[in-house]
Order: sequence, then structure tokens, then C-alpha cells
Amino acid sequence: MEETQIIAHCAFRNWDAGIGDPTVWGWLTVAIYALAAIVAGVTAYRGPFPDMSRTREQIFWGCLTVGLAFLSVNKQLDLQSLMTVIGRCSALQQGWYEDRHTIQGLMILGLGLFVVASGVFFLILLRGTLRRSALPVLGGAFVSGFVLIRAVGFHNVDQMLGMRLPAALGSVKVNFLLEAPGPLLIMFTGLWLLRRAAWKSEFPD
Repeated sequence: MEETQIIAHCAFRNWDAGIGDPTVWGWLTVAIYALAAIVAGVTAYRGPFPDMSRTREQIFWGCLTVGLAFLSVNKQLDLQSLMTVIGRCSALQQGWYEDRHTIQGLMILGLGLFVVASGVFFLILLRGTLRRSALPVLGGAFVSGFVLIRAVGFHNVDQMLGMRLPAALGSVKVNFLLEAPGPLLIMFTGLWLLRRAAWKSEFPD
């Protein structure tokens, strides 16, 4: 059996393909991501962007659409756990299991650098538009930060994310409080821009 087939067999044998967070808060997060993705997509198509920056802002909102849609699906599929299992099986098969923590650290560093580079790219792309783009950029930063926190995957961090607030506060998971603000910021800004576009079409200058 080829090495790739051995790794795939090992991974799918050890991966539990279940629902990642089958709670009310988990499904609410899925809905928030999905709604934010829809709003971002409509904003990319119909947002009230001036001609000089329209293409740049549409690229930004299009990227938000793709990212939010993926996170909506991934919230319950938990594909990062599959990637972790694939990495473990690859390490065992290829003989670098003892160095796995070094490799994991390098991958997290690479992800962090990618996030920072993406942030710089979008800030340059959106120059002169931050009056409209500041809040969705901040929302994207919140989303990226949460993804990095989950990617680190330290045991204590996972325990903290799984904690619930006291029942008097609704038993909300800390995970939800950290994950929801980003897509909500993006969604509400998109709705505001779409409302502006509707107002302009109804009452043109």
C-alpha cells in the first residue's frame, strides 16, 4: 500500500466524523457565520462603493464571504481535528513523530505570519476607504484572532473556551463570546452599507 493510502487509512480510522459542537450555542454560531457570509456576499455585489475603490472593496467583501462561509461549514465538521490526525499519522509513518511539536510550532508560526500579512494586504487594499471598512476589518481581525487561538490548541486554552458563565448570565460558553463578535461586526456593517445603498437608490442625489 502506498504511503499516501496508509496515512489516509490511519487518519480516517482515528478521526471521529461527528458534529463539533452540538449545542444551542454551537448551532447559533453556525447561523451567525452563515448569515454574515450571505450579507458579505450581497454587500460585495450591491454595496454603495465609489467607482475609484469599488473593485478593491468588492475583493475585500468577497474574501470575507468565502472565509465566513468556510467557517460556517467548518464549525460543525471540525476539519482542523482531521488535519491534526493526518499530521499525527504522517509523523508516525514518515518517522518524525518525536519532532512533531517543533513542526506544529512552525505551522502555527506560519499561520500567524499569513494572518498578519493578510491584514497588511487588506489595509493597503482598502486605503482611503476605512470610513466604510474599519469595522469589517476589525471583525476580520477578531475572526482571525480566534482562529489562531484555536490553532494553538493548548489544553488550558481549550478548557477555558469550554467554560460556561454562571446560569444567571445565561450559561453562555466563553467560546461563543470570543467567536461571535467578529462575524457580527461584519454582518451589521454590511447591513448598514446595504441600507445606505437602498436609501441612495430610493432618494438619489
